[in-house]
Amino acid sequence: MNTWSLALRNVWRNTRRTAVTVMAVALSCAGLMLFGGYVSWAHIAGEVHAVMLSGHLQLFKEGFEEKGAGNPAAHALPNYEELRQLLVSDPVIGPRIELVTGQLLVQGMVSHAATQTSSTFAGIGALAGDIERVIRWNPYGLTEARDIPANRHLFATGPELADEDPEGITIGEGLARVLGIPPGDQAGANRPSLELMSLPPAGGLPNMVSASVRHTSIRAMEDLDNRLVVLPLALASELMFPGEPLHVTSVQLLLKRTADLPAVQQRIAELDARHHLGIEQRNCWEMNPNNVRSVGMLDMFFIFAFCIVAVVLVFTIYNTMMMGIVERTRETGAIRAMGVTRAGVIAMFVREGVVIGILGGGLGVVLGLVAAWCVNSSMILYTPPYYNVQAKLEIFCMRPPSIILASFLGCFIVAVVGAFFPARRASRMEIAEALRH
Repeated sequence: MNTWSLALRNVWRNTRRTAVTVMAVALSCAGLMLFGGYVSWAHIAGEVHAVMLSGHLQLFKEGFEEKGAGNPAAHALPNYEELRQLLVSDPVIGPRIELVTGQLLVQGMVSHAATQTSSTFAGIGALAGDIERVIRWNPYGLTEARDIPANRHLFATGPELADEDPEGITIGEGLARVLGIPPGDQAGANRPSLELMSLPPAGGLPNMVSASVRHTSIRAMEDLDNRLVVLPLALASELMFPGEPLHVTSVQLLLKRTADLPAVQQRIAELDARHHLGIEQRNCWEMNPNNVRSVGMLDMFFIFAFCIVAVVLVFTIYNTMMMGIVERTRETGAIRAMGVTRAGVIAMFVREGVVIGILGGGLGVVLGLVAAWCVNSSMILYTPPYYNVQAKLEIFCMRPPSIILASFLGCFIVAVVGAFFPARRASRMEIAEALRH
């Protein structure tokens, strides 16, 4: 204990120099915490966004990934209800499922006779209540784009689909501009009427259905906003398979926890082999690869930033310790003459580096938590790449808590390393020469 109290007194011999060094360590630790908290938020936000777009897992007819993009209806699943019941009743999958629903992908032409305009569209047929549950999946409590005041005018005030409105559809605002439809809710009896046309899976004359625009709603991604049509599943099935039972292109699974995804995928593979279901599966990461790439890029930025911080801290602490060693050269020679070994001299100066690392790291953790609280309490908005809505800047230093530990330990270890080399140099001084200094 006496050696540590001595190290603490030695550290504060030059108060100004030590304070600057401790503050450098603290700011570095706080900066790493804030950046790590932002990367943690990006991981969580990427997961939530991927699930909102496609659910945790989608099951397709075998061969869809290879050929389904050109003609999705030709790879539709006619046994949706049977497959759904199999999944829900399974003892492994059932308890882990939040929702099992079906979707039908359609593509074709959409026309607005009143303005004599038309455009290609990519449509998603979905069940009214189910699509809202997928869009609203947010177990982490992130600030949703539609809840940000700056974005509220961009989103529909009501649900995109409704069971009591079997012909009501929602289109992206970009597509609405092309068709000459004013943005916002289309309430009342004079809702714009559209004609949706699509080729049947087997070819021939196109099928056509009429629909009315229930809402125009902006999409986070511009490409989707310019083409997307969300329509009731029954209407989409009637467009692609008139007079036939309900068909779906994919069976979408929403899980209670993303961590259960590998177990669910493995179990579905077993069911497929046992019952010869003829399906293939793609998880949310495979369907949204840009999310994985973006988060991976942020991880690399964090590693790069840590390396820069480490280099700066090593030189800062090295400089501080070297100046202290030069000032205490005669003292070092005296304790060496009293019988202290070279290892003892190294330990003495390294303990001072440990003290600096603990003080700076502890102060940095406090500063980082306060700064993160200030950022999360404010409404700092920015527009992420590839999106056309504003997002709130959030920093999750406590999710997981290992961010704090990693930032503290990283700065602490760098402080110790920065102190070791000057200490090693001090231990090699000749005793007589040090005493004559």
